Amino acid sequence: MQEIIDLAERLGRALAESPQATALREAQQQLQQDDDTSDLVNQYRRKAEKIMQLEKQGKPVEPEDKRKLDELHSALASKPAFKSFTAAQYDYADLMRRVDQALNKHLGQEAE
Repeated sequence: MQEIIDLAERLGRALAESPQATALREAQQQLQQDDDTSDLVNQYRRKAEKIMQLEKQGKPVEPEDKRKLDELHSALASKPAFKSFTAAQYDYADLMRRVDQALNKHLGQEAE
């Protein structure tokens, strides 16, 4: 069992040192240092959470809330720091998907 734990430790270190993880950390740091973009991200999250709560409670979502969420999304999409962060997230998620597929292949559970 210790051998498996040791392999997991090595995999964890390799993932943490991967170009994808490094790029994600750097993009996250740049995003946090960009006050304007960070503020937009926070506004977007709050508005999205409000809408999800309303939907979960079966309450109507006002068109103004949907319009504001769309505006915030458009504003974020134009920010270089957000674009970089989103691309880095995608690359890291793709790496993790491929790792998961490799693990599942050996466990006899092909990833869907």
